[in-house]
Amino acid sequence: MKRRKMKVLGLLFLSFFLLVACASQGNAGKPPSKKGLKIVTSFYPIYALVKEISGDQNDIWMVQSGAGIHDYEPSTKEVAQIYDADVFVYHSQTLESWAGRLDPNLQGSKLQVIEGSQGMNLDKVAGLEDVEAGQGKEAQHLYDPHTWLDPEKIAEEGKIIAQRLGEIDPKNKELYQANAQKLEKRCEELVARYQPVFDKAKQKIFVTQHTAFSYLAKRFGLKQLGIAGISPEQEPTARQLAEIQQFVKDYQVKTIFVEKHTSSKVADSIAKATGARVKVLDPLEADPQNDKDLLANLEENMASLAKELEE
Repeated sequence: MKRRKMKVLGLLFLSFFLLVACASQGNAGKPPSKKGLKIVTSFYPIYALVKEISGDQNDIWMVQSGAGIHDYEPSTKEVAQIYDADVFVYHSQTLESWAGRLDPNLQGSKLQVIEGSQGMNLDKVAGLEDVEAGQGKEAQHLYDPHTWLDPEKIAEEGKIIAQRLGEIDPKNKELYQANAQKLEKRCEELVARYQPVFDKAKQKIFVTQHTAFSYLAKRFGLKQLGIAGISPEQEPTARQLAEIQQFVKDYQVKTIFVEKHTSSKVADSIAKATGARVKVLDPLEADPQNDKDLLANLEENMASLAKELEE
């Protein structure tokens, strides 16, 4: 009798386990269900920014989290998930050119699309200031998209997103505007805190793996030299490599900054040839996998940069 009871209990436990497992598998990779809007974002900085503006009001997730956004193209499944949302927020057609090709009307979707940087003045890539679209360069390759590494540009984009979300979701317009104002104040405080730090830095020049930090450099009166171009996938020619090595020696650059998610082979080679050290400076293009918000992650970068420029 006892043995029979044990068998029945065992079968009940197994059935329960399988039901839980199936339920878990069914929700894998899907956003949690909440009240409010279902908002899909293109990659980490936009996800973090929309979270700041939206608070806990809406269900927010991102399609690209594990790697950088340069040259990324969403899968058919990811595009379907975007069309299934209420709102899709991306940064710029300069960066996510695929986002500009989304057409909800063709898919019978209710999707509203927000380009976060729409109306912002983007700087041209260093060296391409006098080049116009069509002169051997596509428009999206002429402009630097990395505004999320400048606190004041973050605040500006936050206000644009708040305005658009308020138009889509009028009943929560005041919430979005209030959160954008709080974010702007935090951004201003961050700049005020670090401006005197960078003003006093012994070194004003820094070398990075790719030219992601131009807006940050401009904000604080610094100069950035990138080993690669606007995308980390671009590699320098032999001539450019020799010029970078000479630059590092001439300006006595002590640190070369590399990124978490890309190969540091070229930077390591330059460091070995010049005696510079290699440190990580995260362009925040991929999810940093921590509990910090966007400004806290950016400040960590700024603190690391300030420390290296002080030595």
